[in-house]
Amino acid sequence: MPSVLRPRTSPGRLESREKPRASQSLPAPAALRRIAGLTLADPPRTLTQREVLALLGLEGDEFAERIFGRCGVERRQLDLTPELLQTTLQGRTALVEERLLGYAVEAVERLNVDPAEIGTVVTGNLYSLGGPTLAHKLIEHFGMDPSTDKYHVLGVGCASAVPLVRLAAQTLPERPGQKALVVAAESMAGLLSVARAEDPRSKTVGSSIFGDGCGAMLIDRPGASAQDGLPGPYVLASKVHQVGETLGAVSMELAAEDSYLHIARELPDLAGASLRELVDRFLGENGIADEAIDHWMVHPGGRRIIEQAQAALSLPDEDVRISFEVLANHGNVGTASIFYVMHETISQRTPQAGDCGLVVTIGPGVTVGLMLLRW
Repeated sequence: MPSVLRPRTSPGRLESREKPRASQSLPAPAALRRIAGLTLADPPRTLTQREVLALLGLEGDEFAERIFGRCGVERRQLDLTPELLQTTLQGRTALVEERLLGYAVEAVERLNVDPAEIGTVVTGNLYSLGGPTLAHKLIEHFGMDPSTDKYHVLGVGCASAVPLVRLAAQTLPERPGQKALVVAAESMAGLLSVARAEDPRSKTVGSSIFGDGCGAMLIDRPGASAQDGLPGPYVLASKVHQVGETLGAVSMELAAEDSYLHIARELPDLAGASLRELVDRFLGENGIADEAIDHWMVHPGGRRIIEQAQAALSLPDEDVRISFEVLANHGNVGTASIFYVMHETISQRTPQAGDCGLVVTIGPGVTVGLMLLRW
């Protein structure tokens, strides 16, 4: 079994605690939205941090060695090759778009859904230079009804899961008896470039954590589907919050001969500073105390991101263990990251009926996404 970076225990923090059951009842059936399926797909190439350092020409660089060694990533599915690194961002477009479609098709096939049941397709990734969109291509590939609604969201990155699910859920009343398909696919390898002497340190930081992959999710309305009774949590509520004056904390730096994702050193602190207040307000609006949350699903954006969220929310180590494991074994998969944490939470913890979960995403903007789930 691969080793993982273990979160540090804060002084006085409890390792476990008794959690009261949430008293909130489910909304009326007509208002319910359910995650009826969740799958993942990874590229076949897995690279260790040492291998990525070598590919990017960073071996022996003291700063890079330190950042790569302490960011929380041990290995990642990253389709990065010397041949890819010899091309420009524009020159990679066709290959990157092909890879994104491949990851998405594999993830959707694992959902085992009849394409005729899908009324809406919502796709998202951090960036794209190609077209038609991934949503268009999936509808064509699976032979879906030409009138299937399609939306593609760019640039929201690690905070995407909440708005993607919100958008998909809002379309269901217009598509009675059908499901919404959400696909978050990422080819972060397509954004990486070899090191240059004049590179800023933020380029090294961004190169140290990101991986490739895809998550696919089905959203339905219980009772409106021919296959009712599928396992999966109900989406009770969701909200996104953009922290003011933080637009420069996460940005894509794109030039003719270079490209990378800029991550400001202060990003974890910016995200953590307002997280306690945002979560308390969100849960309060929905009549739930944080002690009633059985499953915390925190964005695996990097070691310090998880640590800051853990400290801000006073979470015991077990509540963020899966986030650290996903980070160690996959890296930060951008748009799809929280899909990995949700998938592993369901797989490892097998939530029981009545359990509550809270999804916490942190991405460009700086934007915090919150989604309340109930099994």
